[in-house]
Amino acid sequence: MSDSTSQIAVALVHHPVLNRSGETSTTAITSMDVHDFARSCAFYGVSPVYIVHPADGMHALIQDMTDYYLHGKGGERNPARREVLGAVRVVKSLQEVVEKEQYQLWYTSATPPGQQCTEASELKYINGKHLIVFGTGWGLDEKNMPNANGWLSPIKGAGKVRHLSVRAALAIYLDRLGI
Repeated sequence: MSDSTSQIAVALVHHPVLNRSGETSTTAITSMDVHDFARSCAFYGVSPVYIVHPADGMHALIQDMTDYYLHGKGGERNPARREVLGAVRVVKSLQEVVEKEQYQLWYTSATPPGQQCTEASELKYINGKHLIVFGTGWGLDEKNMPNANGWLSPIKGAGKVRHLSVRAALAIYLDRLGI
């Protein structure tokens, strides 16, 4: 981001998230989320891309997926994908990232709690390291997550449906950053 000293990264949280009953849950990682998050972030110059999941098996899945492009035949055939997936970092918890990197956390939701929200475009004017956090399932389980600096303004559509795919929400928020 050339016009400030702000730095942006993103996280896709698979735990703790809510299930449809509002209980704490964990969702599975999909290869589509990993690839699409990494590609969208690379397009906008946002890095790194954290994938948050507590299970070692999910970490191994992502390691196998990214190794194919970073160190294997996939990267030879598709050097751009090698570059894109090089930004992916797999971690067990969001707290791990916050403690290590000292990010200011900005949560996203279609229905944020009754707080004032910040427009994504404002982040580039707030100095520091920012982590925009996206949840899977039925949204972030904020009660079991580190305290956030705030919530980003929700994406409003014309339809009655209030549930975008997390990949679509990421692209919209990244575009709203105005980078």
